[in-house]
Amino acid sequence: MNKRRRISMKKLKFTFHGKDFYANMLTDQAPVTCEAVEKACPFTTRWVHAKIVANEIFCPTKIEGPVLRENPIPNLPGDIGLFDTPQTICCWHGDMKPLGSGNVFARFTPEQMEVFHAEATGLWKEPGSLVTVDVVEEE
Repeated sequence: MNKRRRISMKKLKFTFHGKDFYANMLTDQAPVTCEAVEKACPFTTRWVHAKIVANEIFCPTKIEGPVLRENPIPNLPGDIGLFDTPQTICCWHGDMKPLGSGNVFARFTPEQMEVFHAEATGLWKEPGSLVTVDVVEEE
């Protein structure tokens, strides 16, 4: 009998405007950051539109994560990073111009980034929208 081992993947889950959005956790590239985020979840906070690189939103957190950038790579659309000063989760989406590197610990698939982008662009007109952040397992 051939038994297949099920592999589960941790997903970062954002819930806002009654919708769920999922991103793959990069546990192999940012294990300390992923662990700190998972330990703090679930929590509810508010979205803020940064507009520094065009399509960028962030939410304040109280995550006790690394004080240095564990996975400092240039930010691309679909990337999600944790910044220690101030303590925020930042999401880059849609057409944007990266300014530097962030501590990237999760990434949307192209399909999820597209639906996240469509919803996130409306946040400019609704500053301070509530968002629940969680980590879930997906098989």
